[in-house]
Amino acid sequence: MLSDPTAMLVTVAATCLLAKCRHAIPTLLAIFFATACFLNSPFYDGVEPTERLFGFGASAICLAMLMKLANAKTLFDRVYETVQPNIEDIPGFGWSAYADGRLRFLNPKALNYVGVTAAEMSAISKIDNHSWWSKFVHPEDRDGCIDRWDHSLRTGEPIFEEQRVRRHDGTYRWMRDAAIASRDENGHIVAWFGTTVDIDDQRKAEAALLDSQTQLQQMIDTVPALIWCATAEGQPSYINTPLRIWTGIPLESTKPGDSAQFAKAIMATIHPEDRAIWKQSLEQALNSGQAFALRYRQRRHDGVYRWIDGKAEALRGHDGSIIQWYGVCLDINDQVEATEAVRKSENELRLLIDTVPSLIWLMTPEGMPYYFNKRFVDWSGLSVASALLDGDKLKMVEFIHPEDRVAVDSAIKQTIAAGKPFSHKGRLRRKDGQYRWMQSRIEPLLNEDGEIIRWYGVNLDIDDEVRAQEALRRSDERLARALRAASLSELSVSIAHELNQPLQALVANSHAFKRWLDAVPPNLDRANRTAEWIVRDADAAAQVVSRIRALFGKAVFPKHKVDVNALITDLRDLITDRLIAQAVKIEIDLDPHVPATSADRVQLEQVLLNLIRNASEAMQEKTIERQLVTISSRVRGEMIEIEVRDRGTGIIDPDKIFEPFFTTKQDGMGMGLAICHSIIEAHQGQLRAETLPGGGAAVTFSLPIRPIEANDSGNPDPWPERVAASA
Repeated sequence: MLSDPTAMLVTVAATCLLAKCRHAIPTLLAIFFATACFLNSPFYDGVEPTERLFGFGASAICLAMLMKLANAKTLFDRVYETVQPNIEDIPGFGWSAYADGRLRFLNPKALNYVGVTAAEMSAISKIDNHSWWSKFVHPEDRDGCIDRWDHSLRTGEPIFEEQRVRRHDGTYRWMRDAAIASRDENGHIVAWFGTTVDIDDQRKAEAALLDSQTQLQQMIDTVPALIWCATAEGQPSYINTPLRIWTGIPLESTKPGDSAQFAKAIMATIHPEDRAIWKQSLEQALNSGQAFALRYRQRRHDGVYRWIDGKAEALRGHDGSIIQWYGVCLDINDQVEATEAVRKSENELRLLIDTVPSLIWLMTPEGMPYYFNKRFVDWSGLSVASALLDGDKLKMVEFIHPEDRVAVDSAIKQTIAAGKPFSHKGRLRRKDGQYRWMQSRIEPLLNEDGEIIRWYGVNLDIDDEVRAQEALRRSDERLARALRAASLSELSVSIAHELNQPLQALVANSHAFKRWLDAVPPNLDRANRTAEWIVRDADAAAQVVSRIRALFGKAVFPKHKVDVNALITDLRDLITDRLIAQAVKIEIDLDPHVPATSADRVQLEQVLLNLIRNASEAMQEKTIERQLVTISSRVRGEMIEIEVRDRGTGIIDPDKIFEPFFTTKQDGMGMGLAICHSIIEAHQGQLRAETLPGGGAAVTFSLPIRPIEANDSGNPDPWPERVAASA
């Protein structure tokens, strides 16, 4: 061995294996130097030391290079063929690359994530220096990542990158890469070592947090409230945008560190009259830790002071200490003004209610009184009003007149049960004990659902009016009696007018009776018939007198069942002969559905006879080729209408023909239509007249359809039958 240093190569090989080729060159130089010293020392007994030295050096270099290549080749194979536990334990996706960016190794977690095998990744890594990772990066992030990757490879700057990486199921998740360069003793990059961490959940949480913060900030700056914050010591630290705009405080005053200027700016906006109480209340809250609440006036940016409702609460920590103050200011100026307006309106309304000359009161939906205006209390007395509010039924009963209590109690119960308005006229007792007539009305107030909220009641003192009406009624009665007494002359004329025809017939029949008796021989048969006519005419005159007197007196003749159509037919048969002598024809147009009614038949006969006679006389004054009187009947609603129409000269003044003593005839008295008008009014009907467009006139009277009395046996007066028999 002392004569041949080749055995030293075993030391070189062992050193390279132990040092993993990292310190092979320095060790080789040291061994080479030791070998040179040995060859030139007296201990070396061989020949040609220089040649031996160069041979040893060349052999050592070749051996070191072969060992280094052997170690580099087996590193990649060990990563993908025999994975060691320390590689699997790398957190996240561990990887390493050569200095030029080519893949050295990738741990199994990364391979499982992207869904490729080790062999597939080995093939991909041979394409270029970035396909082994850029192939799985989101297209939108790929170009930027490649640029930054190339930049780090050129400059050696660490890699800190976030991008979206495709998972084996096709979804992309955010990843964060962190890699640094490994350098040799000369500062040259020999490798890149990095790790990739899944930060997708973190990014989503950060995005959600940022979105929440953005929404919170937007809400704070958008909510219609003035929000501010202050430190535990009470120094303002923040105001939201609405408060800054509302007060006009510049944005510079809200920056951190300007709390003194900020507080001064806030203080300056408080109304001078409210500044002291505002400062005192705020200091008290800060010192005691209690909530701050105060209404005050604060100046707006336009210089107008408006009412503010300010509140503040302390945010406390786990130990109860105050961390920060949060406050909110609400502009309630419109509300304060509206409240003040409502208060004034209520005062004016209360003054109006207490001043209006009416007794006003309110009831609950169940009908219990709970409010009386001042005039009601003054009118009824405080004790009565208090008793009514307390629900004292005894006082309530005593408040109403004894004769009206039952009716009032029943009507109010029915009104409350039905929910309908109520009106009543009765007597209530005043505080002096006098009962006075009152007009009472109750109206319900309904909500949107139609439910009764309360009842409004009002009582009007109409005692003087009722007494005045009673006095007026008595005066009317006295006046009516005076008018009846004053119209005796009118009655006389009326009687004379109506008796003229039956008396003339009575005189004519009396002369005829005398002639039949003076005849030789006497015609007793004709005399007997004429005597019957005399009795008829006298009876008719008596009936006329009785009924005319009834019109101007208080006597009421009994009403019986009257068939209007039969009455018209009987009258037509009665006077046909007389009208034929005057060249007048009568026609009837009767509605068969006209019902019978309750009336005075004799008075209706008198009205119809008068109207027919006037129609006949009106046509005598005019040369008419065909003189015709038409009588018709019909039903209009609850009334029976009878119309008498002629072809005469018409009516000059329809509004005055029913007045007494108004006439257009030369020998007329003007009482016929006046009496007819009185008869129809006594039957609660109407009488009217009109001139027809084609000439002539029409007089119409109406009668109400009344129920027939049970004891009504029909026709009360046999005069028409007697007339027909005698004819």
